[in-house]
Amino acid sequence: MKVLYFWPLALLALVPVIIFMYLLKQKAEKKEVPSLFLWKETYHNVEANTPWEKLKKNWLMILQIILFLILILALMGPYLLNLGRSTDHVVIVVDNSGSMNTAYEGEKTRFDRAVSEAVDYVKGLKNGTGISVISSSDEAVLVVTSTEDKDEAVKKIKAIEPTYKSGNASAGVEMVKTMQSQWPSLTTVCFTDSNVEMESLNGYIVDVYKEKENIGINYLSHGYSGEKLVILAKVTNYGKMENAREITLYGDDKILTSQSVSFAPGESKIVYFDKVNFKGKVLRAELNGNDALEYDNACYDVLSESKQVNVLLMTEKNAYIEKALELMEGITVTKSNDIASFDSFVTQNFDLYIFDCMMPANFPQQGNVIIFDAPNKDLYSSKGVIDGALVEAKEHPVTQYIDEMDFGAIDVTAYVTPAWGEPFLTADTDEGVLDVAFTGDLNGQTITVFGFDLHNSELPLKMEFPLLMYNIINANVSTGILKENVISVGDGIQINGKADMKLPSVMKPDETQIDLSDYRIMYTGTDQIGVYTVKQELNSVEGEEEVFAVNFPSSESFVEILASDNQNEQTDVKKSASADLDLKNIIIVLILLLLGVEWIAYLRR
Repeated sequence: MKVLYFWPLALLALVPVIIFMYLLKQKAEKKEVPSLFLWKETYHNVEANTPWEKLKKNWLMILQIILFLILILALMGPYLLNLGRSTDHVVIVVDNSGSMNTAYEGEKTRFDRAVSEAVDYVKGLKNGTGISVISSSDEAVLVVTSTEDKDEAVKKIKAIEPTYKSGNASAGVEMVKTMQSQWPSLTTVCFTDSNVEMESLNGYIVDVYKEKENIGINYLSHGYSGEKLVILAKVTNYGKMENAREITLYGDDKILTSQSVSFAPGESKIVYFDKVNFKGKVLRAELNGNDALEYDNACYDVLSESKQVNVLLMTEKNAYIEKALELMEGITVTKSNDIASFDSFVTQNFDLYIFDCMMPANFPQQGNVIIFDAPNKDLYSSKGVIDGALVEAKEHPVTQYIDEMDFGAIDVTAYVTPAWGEPFLTADTDEGVLDVAFTGDLNGQTITVFGFDLHNSELPLKMEFPLLMYNIINANVSTGILKENVISVGDGIQINGKADMKLPSVMKPDETQIDLSDYRIMYTGTDQIGVYTVKQELNSVEGEEEVFAVNFPSSESFVEILASDNQNEQTDVKKSASADLDLKNIIIVLILLLLGVEWIAYLRR
């Protein structure tokens, strides 16, 4: 037999207290007797104990001491080694997904329960057992691998932090499946609140689910009625009791309005806030009061200032340009091959005009322009046509990270770059280095000119082509830094910075600033709930700033398939972990039986 804890041995110091209580002088009682003949027997029965006389045999005292010693043994967590089961290695999977933040008992959550059970399990393992620990939510993280140091394993388990991400222990179990070939005998113990398939693994699930009352906000969205907002929030009662809560709507952290709503068990309701006057950026709906899961009691929405960009593409047919335009969010493309009717399009005030191997008689005076292989004597002049050339990218904001790119092209026009333009593609010829593409601002218009037809070059075949076209189109249109403004914890968000500005940065809800390493990046550091700010500076004064909100995933508010729902006969599900045979419950039953014996002895005394 082994024990988990040794601190209860300190309670042995209280055993003399029990003995001392029986040595104390008892108060004598007066007795009237009819005859002195019986006095001697009465004397023995009512004689008061002197404080330090020889201790008399007292079965109740002995029984109480035995009970106290057994109680100390129970507190030490005794267990018997199961010598019939041998394992070389144990893998512990701890679910730290969002649902594990739900209350379990008192102030402890399901995650706290899982960690406590995992720690007790490790302490009860036989010395020399290999231990690996995995945390699991939307992805699995190997916390510690193949250690025989139980203290180290316990330390690593206690260091695991709960997340707000969607998921469960499945990712961790899948990682275990890739590891099981390393050890001849492997046991997997999974601490989770939801069902996990462990069919091909030897081990069991420790179910830390406990039913609690919870109400959560699933999502928050908005629309417009004139200049006023119409805001709706979907709220669900996941509990089995009727509940009433007040929902408060905030705009940039200021109270806008509130409603009181009643919910039947399992009921979902759409709560409307009509004709709300708000001109800020961030909306937040919040449930007042406490329940089992606090993180789904608030939900964010962002009023984006995204602009729809209208593009006119004049071309016979160019799939390369069309694909490049599809990469951009918020762009509406109108395509035409009739350059003679261009004047009828100008009245629609497009934000961007793209001329592919054709040029209108009247150049647009508003909107930005991209030109492929088309002359315009009023804007720029040519140095001649090169039959074949190796074109190289030149350092420029639109060639960021691809300035070492080169490609072959035929029928390339070399330009005299105007004063308002800057070259970004050049060709090395017998006459020297010539400019074959340039861009710049002229009278408020951004104009970009290519001296070749894309079909007559290797540029579309280059892996850098999509990035070059994205940078050029992004420099000519403004669709904002962000493609979306509301996501769930753990989701990635596309950030599209401007190449002619400084690198973007992200300010997290806890005011930690993350400087990004690229202008265009999928940002995945969304591990906190709240509002994130994306900034990009042009200089110390000017720049752009947008916000996005990260909400608790509604899928984690309620566990639909519990661990106890596992129908696989090969997967065992327990409510508590035990490395071997736990004796604590057996000892508690024994204590209760001895208490019954003591009570009977006391009544018969």
